[in-house]
Amino acid sequence: MTRTRQLQQQKKTAAALSGSLRHRRPKTKDTLEKEKRTRLLDEAIVTGNVDTLRRISVTGAGFINDGIRRRAWPLLLRTHVPRREQHVGSQDIPHKDEGQVALDVIRSFTHLATDSKSRQSVKKQRQEELQQIIIDVLRRHPKLAYYQGFHDVCTCLLVVLGKEAATLAAESLALFFFRDCMLDNLEPVLNQLSLMTALLKLEDPEVQAFLDKSETLPFFPLSWVITWCAHDLNDFGKVARLFDFLLCFNPLMSIYLTTAVVMARREELLEVECDNAMVHTFLTKFPKNIDLELVISHAHQLYITYPPETLQNRAESWLDESSCVNTFSKPGTCLYDDDNEKATSTPVDFGPIDVVLSNPRVKRTKGQSALVKYPPNALQLYRRNMMTMVAFSAASMGTAALLLMNSGMFREWLSNSGLR
Repeated sequence: MTRTRQLQQQKKTAAALSGSLRHRRPKTKDTLEKEKRTRLLDEAIVTGNVDTLRRISVTGAGFINDGIRRRAWPLLLRTHVPRREQHVGSQDIPHKDEGQVALDVIRSFTHLATDSKSRQSVKKQRQEELQQIIIDVLRRHPKLAYYQGFHDVCTCLLVVLGKEAATLAAESLALFFFRDCMLDNLEPVLNQLSLMTALLKLEDPEVQAFLDKSETLPFFPLSWVITWCAHDLNDFGKVARLFDFLLCFNPLMSIYLTTAVVMARREELLEVECDNAMVHTFLTKFPKNIDLELVISHAHQLYITYPPETLQNRAESWLDESSCVNTFSKPGTCLYDDDNEKATSTPVDFGPIDVVLSNPRVKRTKGQSALVKYPPNALQLYRRNMMTMVAFSAASMGTAALLLMNSGMFREWLSNSGLR
């Protein structure tokens, strides 16, 4: 190639590059917003700024993707540093609930294809990892009781974080967020759910009046609360988005979230026949196409307006002193010890929580359980409708009703009330 032809070729190349730059599309508003959110998240994670992560979790796409979640979630749970060995339980002594864990794990990862030996192997490996994560938590803290649904929570952690990080995260999540679910009965969780009634009375009396008229108890969203919707949503992206939000706040935030979901469906709900079974069936199914960002924003507004302590006072219904809701921000039993809520490099100390688990529950009132607040005829109707649904289709019953019917406390109440 001659020198002249080389110069001509260089001019053509330069002209092409110049033209491509002139016609390059400007960044869209969404792209700019995503880049800004990513920068803010990165800065918050590097500096350990939990407050910034909390504010970001309320809006938009939350933590955006699993790559960022792998850095943010451990920070929020203070498992981004090695845990201190406490030797509370023995890793060699089986926990009493390991048989149930094994049964639930078999039913996990059903979305994974098994049309080849390699894929079957991947599913089996995932299930083994899930079982090891749950057993690690139970053996380290033998006072905890496993409940059906905790495997859904741990599945989400495993998918996002991987086995090692998920093992640490599951322990922190169990002790600080789901502890009320992991006691010897469901009473603490039912007490939490009863606060939804108070919230609806305060924010949407018409909806609560409709629920009262249909004698619908506030136990229909039980599976939403004890699995953070991991059991109820097939869209994993939505589940992870909810985890972004719920990991940033007091464990009671799941109750504010369920209240916001009910209020978002008020128009549809009020058109349902005012019949207990019809209303319960409608409400039990988590709406798949709901505007998640709107619900999260509304839940946050409810939380700001009626913080956990304020809500308990307005409802005149107080959770136990030892409830994870009431110990979440107390010195010694909280995740963040300093005033700025910074996630430090110090490993979280589970010792005080294990002490709480070892001591008898401390009630704030002489009242018994949330169930005594509801008329016996409503509970009797609830039980009859649940048994009817079981007779026709076990699948239609839903995790919430199944767990409630299997609750020893619920059965005991029915027996004492002459309803069994």
